[in-house]
Amino acid sequence: TQLREVTLQEENAAYEKAISSCESRIQEKIQEADSLRRKLKEMDEMENNLASELDKVQTAMNTSKSGKFTESILADKAGVDTDALRSDIAEKLEVKKKELSSMEERVQELEKKWAQVQNDALKQPSPAQREKMLNKQLHSLIEQLEVKQTQAEGLVSEIHLKEKELETLNGLRRRIEGSNVEEDTARNRLRRVTSDRGSASTDYLVDDSQKLPYHTGGNETLYKLMLLRSSFVLYILALHIAVFIKISF
Repeated sequence: TQLREVTLQEENAAYEKAISSCESRIQEKIQEADSLRRKLKEMDEMENNLASELDKVQTAMNTSKSGKFTESILADKAGVDTDALRSDIAEKLEVKKKELSSMEERVQELEKKWAQVQNDALKQPSPAQREKMLNKQLHSLIEQLEVKQTQAEGLVSEIHLKEKELETLNGLRRRIEGSNVEEDTARNRLRRVTSDRGSASTDYLVDDSQKLPYHTGGNETLYKLMLLRSSFVLYILALHIAVFIKISF
């Protein structure tokens, strides 16, 4: 979480630096465009003044009824110089107009980029909002972890309980097996006593007919206990797997 916060702070710093640089460039271009507009206005005024003076000179020459030849030559020369100056100014003015048009296009492009940057900035969360979101996610993860820990503790307690039940069943099985062994020992002793008295054949048949149910009952009980024990072992194994899965996810 701390590494993520540091990364977000670095990204925010770089983002703010890029925005500041873009704002500076846009401000420079706007100032340059304003300067070109002022120059263009001054050149328009100069052109208007020259055109006005030229009109005055031509009017004066046309309305003049008398004059010397030299004055006529000087007037013609002045008219030629005025035309050349006017043509030169017009060419420079056209160049400046083209430069101004190109600059205005660049300013418009920068304004569009700046508008896009502002829109992106509005869509992106602020550093405070990002920190709030991260804190909310952290608290949510902590709550989920606490729930998982509670569930895991419950499952562990249940496993311990089942292990105790299994131990109890194992003890019961051992007692039943010991009881069967004692019964077998007692029957063997009884068979030896009856054989000493000379009734081995009859007692043997009777003993066999009585021994079969005991052994059969003991084997069935042992089989059931083995099945029950296997079932509990599988159940405990499944609980362990469930605990691992819940803790992992």
